Amino acid sequence: MGDMKCLLLLLCAGVTVSTAVDLQKRIINGSPCGNEERRYHVKLIASNGKKDFFCGGSLISESYVLTAAHCWKQGWNMTALVGVHPGQPEGVTITEYHIYNDTNGNHDIMLLKLPQPTQIPYVALPNENKCSKFHKILRTAGHGATIMGPDHKRGIDRPKELHCADIPVFQCPDYKKCLQSSPYRTAQYYSYQHFFCSQSNTVDISPGDSGGGAVQNCRIYGVNAFVANGTHACVNKSGYMDVCKYMPWIKEKVGLGFFNKVSNKALSRGEGGKCLNP
Repeated sequence: MGDMKCLLLLLCAGVTVSTAVDLQKRIINGSPCGNEERRYHVKLIASNGKKDFFCGGSLISESYVLTAAHCWKQGWNMTALVGVHPGQPEGVTITEYHIYNDTNGNHDIMLLKLPQPTQIPYVALPNENKCSKFHKILRTAGHGATIMGPDHKRGIDRPKELHCADIPVFQCPDYKKCLQSSPYRTAQYYSYQHFFCSQSNTVDISPGDSGGGAVQNCRIYGVNAFVANGTHACVNKSGYMDVCKYMPWIKEKVGLGFFNKVSNKALSRGEGGKCLNP
């Protein structure tokens, strides 16, 4: 029975990440984010002059954006639009980036450094106490279509405003084990990484939402990474890089003293009055 379950998972585990044609991909069944809810959301645009590649990201300090590593395209120009929500974004060129790497290779989590600090409020990182508890509901966000058609097929509407949604998440070690045997290179790539999953009949992320943050009470716990079915929503698992597992690396890059300052400042600013008992 276990082998059959794994086989069924592998049949759907192509694992799709964002591509240049994913402009229509989105948060499924979300709603417009509040004006103060996601001011830290960053829209990333990689361009080679012919194609544009879109991702999301989250400000975690005045100078750093946390996002997915596959959002970086070597040799392409990377622009970060800060202040994209609720409006009046400022575009800055990114040249400095850091991707987590170990003996297995790169992981799908990345830090981008802004050329100049920003005054836009940022989201706080989890401390050790918060990481000791796994949160079963997180709130994520992205740009793109908001409807799901017949047979769960992804829609093509493209709203200008940022959409948010609460999504159930869970640990998925069996799924990770299955990815190790997948014939798909991208699935094998994720098999050694630290991620958790979501799957819902009504809410889902999509490839174009890559890099966006999964948050609870003003703290970021996940980074949107992949969907196992790129054409249909809510029919298979989606994956989020587990921020808690990468905190030592984030602290190393951002700086421990600065990290403490960042977390305290982010929480004191709040998020539209929605940060109760952070």
